[in-house]
Amino acid sequence: MLKLQNITKTYQGKVVVNSVSLAVNKGEIVVIVGESGSGKTTLLNIISGNTKPDLGTLQLDNQDVDLYFDRLIRDFPMIKLVPQDYRLKPDYTVSENIDLALTKFKDEYRRKRIQELVELCGISEISNKKPREISGGEKQRTAIARAIADEPLVLLLDEPFSNLDSINRTQLRNKIIEIIRKEGIVCILVTHDMLDAFLVADRIGIMQKGNLITIDSPKNIFQQTENQYVKTFVDSAMQPIEIFLKTYAELF
Repeated sequence: MLKLQNITKTYQGKVVVNSVSLAVNKGEIVVIVGESGSGKTTLLNIISGNTKPDLGTLQLDNQDVDLYFDRLIRDFPMIKLVPQDYRLKPDYTVSENIDLALTKFKDEYRRKRIQELVELCGISEISNKKPREISGGEKQRTAIARAIADEPLVLLLDEPFSNLDSINRTQLRNKIIEIIRKEGIVCILVTHDMLDAFLVADRIGIMQKGNLITIDSPKNIFQQTENQYVKTFVDSAMQPIEIFLKTYAELF
């Protein structure tokens, strides 16, 4: 389990993450939704060790993780962040990019683990291609495969569906669910798209101006009508579906 308690971060006098507390179980996908500037990416960077908070604690499997000391390598070894830009090595193949996360292991295990990961992530057929030769969805799945290669306890995904076409988007959503269940990883995913959250999440948290204003099951979030900000996000997810159904009603 990953447990955050009262995580707070201020930039230039502005609170961007305000006393956020959250617990996520193994094999669970929590999706944090919010507008640009709501603090969701900053929260991911704090959890991954890339940004120091001002206050708060983090525990992983009941062990305290020191968020405050200076490190040459900022990322925590058992917490992996997949950023929006993937950060794949352009001159390495898909398999070679994944292998970069396995250099501390023996060759036989590395070959076996790479084969396992390319099959799990659905990228076997492009394993010998370079990033410039594959689609955005394939790059994202390669980045995820590399992130989970050495079996971390936590996977953090920053806007994984951004700039993907509808086919790649659907494939990646399904693949993320499969990977998290198979590997038993704690997963926190941030997005600005409520529809993606509904289709992936076990629980959805909504951030507004640095505050985690609610976190609940997709069903309860969908039915919640008391908070206008939450209702606005739910309506934004449903609007394109309603427009589609009205436009093509004669087909159904």
